[in-house]
Amino acid sequence: MSVITISRQLGSHGGRVARALARKLDWKFADKSTINGVIEQYGLVHLDNIYGDHAPTFWDLYREDSVWTIEWMDKTIGAIAAQGDVVILGRGAFVVLGGYVDALNVLITAPLDIRAHRIALRDGITDEAAVDKINADDKTRRRFTKRIYSADWADPANFDLVLDTGELSDEAVVDRIIAAHNEKLANKGDGPSVADIAVDSLLADSIKGVLK
Repeated sequence: MSVITISRQLGSHGGRVARALARKLDWKFADKSTINGVIEQYGLVHLDNIYGDHAPTFWDLYREDSVWTIEWMDKTIGAIAAQGDVVILGRGAFVVLGGYVDALNVLITAPLDIRAHRIALRDGITDEAAVDKINADDKTRRRFTKRIYSADWADPANFDLVLDTGELSDEAVVDRIIAAHNEKLANKGDGPSVADIAVDSLLADSIKGVLK
């Protein structure tokens, strides 16, 4: 059992790649809605206030609901990973699972002009407006991981693999991720495994109810 995390820049096709990867591997798939669904079952309904359109302020992180939400987000990501054979999209999973020998952490990127053109077509806006949207999204993601995890979301050193969909097709990216995953498992050595993550039974049951 293992896990692959996918982080992505807006307009990089990272979400499409993650879903295609899960389909090709016949693995489970978890994204924002999956993680939120688990957390909301525990009465923590403020996740979007932490990682929505606006990054949290310094003091937001010390509000009781935010602290509990972050803790449950980490627990949920770990518990999803413990299920094995799952692709997790976003939510800082690359940090939470960064120390596990059977977790492959991938960043999907693309040049700004390509990302902007894709978003412009998707949202029916100009390329210039799309650039503004992308810059705001990049800033939110960077601030979120920096403030909550003290990690640089855009630093390639935080990932096992960085792939550019401006150079590669989605299908080629999926194939490269699978090859890198197989290579990592073949040479993983000693270290903590996602299968060893201790998961509360109630949390595990909740995850099984939403994980597809």
